[in-house]
Amino acid sequence: MIEHHVIVPFSNEWVVFNVLTIITMILVIFIARKANENWKKKITQGLSILFIIEFVGMEIFHLSKDLWFVEDSLPLHMCAIMWFVTIYLFITKSQWAFELMLYIGMPGGIHSLLTPELTQGVTLLDKIDYFLAHGGLVMAPFYAILVLGMWPRRNGIWRAFFIVHVIALFVGLLNWILGSNYMYLAQRPIVDNPLIPPESIFLGRWPYYIIIFQVALLLHALVVNLPFWILRKRSSIEV
Repeated sequence: MIEHHVIVPFSNEWVVFNVLTIITMILVIFIARKANENWKKKITQGLSILFIIEFVGMEIFHLSKDLWFVEDSLPLHMCAIMWFVTIYLFITKSQWAFELMLYIGMPGGIHSLLTPELTQGVTLLDKIDYFLAHGGLVMAPFYAILVLGMWPRRNGIWRAFFIVHVIALFVGLLNWILGSNYMYLAQRPIVDNPLIPPESIFLGRWPYYIIIFQVALLLHALVVNLPFWILRKRSSIEV
């Protein structure tokens, strides 16, 4: 098993990686938004290919370093699942994939950037991979809106909330079979996150902290949905 490593929030390392991640996201969206339709398609396809190469490359890297374990390395954590949803979104412009990224993937990516926890190594390459991957989750819905011209449906938030619970049931079953902790459904994460009560508190223990996860997930999704709800009210958008 790999020992997890936490990058301390507001440390120099944390600031540098997050600033570079934000700059990269803004540049990608700006360049794609200014491009003509032909180049927008090429950039979008290029991003999907880059994300596939990045995933495969890191899997090969961890295998070569004997750092790949069934209990830690399968792409079954929420952010890893959202990574594949992002690839699918860029390839197909799927509406459900966009809404899942908007309401679930993006908030999860933001929290991962705020409280980085490396689960598969602590090399510079692992750190670049971590911030590239989670920055991509944050960028994806903004890219879909600003570059691809997508927009969430009126009930999109509830569709996304339903889909993520279906995913959680599947991952929970695999955790039981493998003895793993994907999506932190079997054991609380070690990060110092204000959304997770201390283990000494009743709601901070398994499985009660999962209720906190669900409430926080819904609240985050509602906050993300608020500006779209306001815009619908003002412009009578019926989507």
